[in-house]
Amino acid sequence: MIPMRKPICLFLLTTLLISALALGLQLRLEQRQLAAGLIRLHVVAASDDPADQRIKLRVRDAVLPVIAALTRDSADAEAAREALAEGLPAIRAAAAAELRKDPAQPAAVAVTLTEERFPRRDYATFSLPAGRYTALRVTLGAGDGHNWWCVAFPALCLPVGTEDLEQAAEAGGLTEGQVRLVTSDEPDVRLKFRLFEWLSSILD
Repeated sequence: MIPMRKPICLFLLTTLLISALALGLQLRLEQRQLAAGLIRLHVVAASDDPADQRIKLRVRDAVLPVIAALTRDSADAEAAREALAEGLPAIRAAAAAELRKDPAQPAAVAVTLTEERFPRRDYATFSLPAGRYTALRVTLGAGDGHNWWCVAFPALCLPVGTEDLEQAAEAGGLTEGQVRLVTSDEPDVRLKFRLFEWLSSILD
């Protein structure tokens, strides 16, 4: 019986590795499907100087209504991307107008649609796993300061209650499972987030 132990252990180890790989691929697909339905908002301050950090938040407040207006009629993230791509000059104009209110602030502002890797982020009423997302990036001055992250589409930055947030997410085309993933605090969802983060760290 002793010689049989090695083949059995090898079989069990192989089965375990295959199962882990299959789970990893499934989780990777799930994160990418979620990311495909979202457009992140990334406002980057000119520096960490308190004045630059304050203007970052003022610019955020100036561009959010413009973003909401541009994407109001978008049924999904692809339509929202097109609307935001066409509306980049309007978003930049809103940010620049806010900067001009204070001559001491840097006048330079760049607004782009790009792909970025984000860490896991916990907000008041929802969380997002680590991974690559399409991002609407607003960079002030040299862009050397701490940034502000949220979601440009669906409009998850604006609702304050979980019920409003779920309605906004569903209206933006997220599935019921994806809404549960970002709003639930259940142990299985927290475990998924940890696995997402681990996979992102080794695959991105």
